[in-house]
Amino acid sequence: MKLENIWDKVKTILENDTVLKGYIKIVYSGTRDNIPVNNFPCIILEPTNAPEEAVTMPHNTEINFTVTIWAYVKIFDVDKQIVGDDTTKGVLDVNFDIKKALGAHIDLDGECLYFSFPNTRFDFDSYPFRGVGIDMKITLRQNFVTRE
Repeated sequence: MKLENIWDKVKTILENDTVLKGYIKIVYSGTRDNIPVNNFPCIILEPTNAPEEAVTMPHNTEINFTVTIWAYVKIFDVDKQIVGDDTTKGVLDVNFDIKKALGAHIDLDGECLYFSFPNTRFDFDSYPFRGVGIDMKITLRQNFVTRE
């Protein structure tokens, strides 16, 4: 179990999910400035931390790798920014769709032991943009010596 493989798996799941693929324009690796307006709604993945919690026998370490998943929508109709409708996905709809897509892969297809969403927060400071930040805490085990 390697952080790189987990990163690739999360990104692939979000890019290939049939519901998200229907409206998310792009999944970025890493925060960036000046995202083109025609690339909204979009998802931005950012590695946040990876503390090593414990060493078990014989030489395994448990890592809690957190990836923050930011999703942004651009919606001028204030009544659809939070909860959309049949044609517009609001920020709560995007939050649901992301968690549902990842939840269908309970151990990321063997890349981790398990994962959770310990924190979700919302960004509403830049009308007409709204965002949701989902912390995805991914627990895995590696050999302390070989990192495999």
